[in-house]
Amino acid sequence: MAISKKIPYMYANLNWKDLEELKQKEHFVLLFPIGATESHGPHCPVGTDAIIALEACLRAAEKLHGVGYEAYVLPPLAYTVAECARKFPGTISISPEVSTNLISEVCLSVIKSGMSKICIFNSHFEPAHLKCIYDAIERVEEKSKIKILFTDITRKKYSSRLTEAFQKGETHADRYETSIVMAVDQSLVDEERRKSLPYLPINLVDKLFKEHLDEFMAFGMAEAYCGDPAAASVEEGEALLELLSTFIIEDVERLFSGMGGDVKRGVYGR
Repeated sequence: MAISKKIPYMYANLNWKDLEELKQKEHFVLLFPIGATESHGPHCPVGTDAIIALEACLRAAEKLHGVGYEAYVLPPLAYTVAECARKFPGTISISPEVSTNLISEVCLSVIKSGMSKICIFNSHFEPAHLKCIYDAIERVEEKSKIKILFTDITRKKYSSRLTEAFQKGETHADRYETSIVMAVDQSLVDEERRKSLPYLPINLVDKLFKEHLDEFMAFGMAEAYCGDPAAASVEEGEALLELLSTFIIEDVERLFSGMGGDVKRGVYGR
C-alpha cells in the first residue's frame, strides 16, 4: 500500500495539527510495523515481510478505532538484519548495530514528541533481527523509562493459535506468508510459479538452533522458500490476518488496562 494514497489510520498521512490534537487523547496509540526486504521465493515479492506487518497493523488500527481507540500506523521499517537470504538478489541487510539504533531512535523520537504508547509488530523472524528489536526496547526503556509493547508472534502464546504451516517452522515464502500476501493483493504473487513449486519440508527452527546454520542455501532452500506455497489461498490469508490483527488488539488492550505486554525474550530474541 502506497503511503501517498489516502489510507485510513496511516501516521504518514496526518499533518502536525492532527497529531497535536490526537496525542492529547487518552486512548491514542501508535502501531509500528517491521519487516525485511529480502528474497521470498521465486513467487513472492521481496517486501513480503513488510507487506504482512503493515497490513496486520492497518487492520488492527481499524478495529481499535471501532472500540474507542485512536490507533495509527507508523511508516513500516523495511530494512533489517536479513543475512539468511544474503546470497539471493533483492535482499537488503543492515548490521545489528544499525538495526538496533534505527528501531530505538524511531521510538525515542516519537516519545520525545509526546506519543508514548507504541506497539511493535514484526513479520521477519531471523533470530539476529529479533534480538535487535528486544535490544532496542531495552534501550528505549533505559533512556526514556517508557516500555514499548512488542507483539512477538514467535512466542508460544501467539504461535500456538496460528496455522499448522506456521507451527511446523516452515515459515519463509511458504503457505503461511504466501496466503497473507495473496489476501493483501493477489497480483503481488506470481501464480504460475507458485502453483508449480513442490512441497519443501524444511524446519527453520531446526536449521537455525539445532544445526546452527545461518543461510538459506545451506538450509537446502535453493529458491529461497520452504513449506507448501502451492497450497496457499486468499481465504487462508484473510483468516491469518484476522488472527494477527487480533493479537495486536489484545496487547494494546492489555497496555491500556495497565497490565502491559509480554516483552520477555523467547529463543528467537536471545
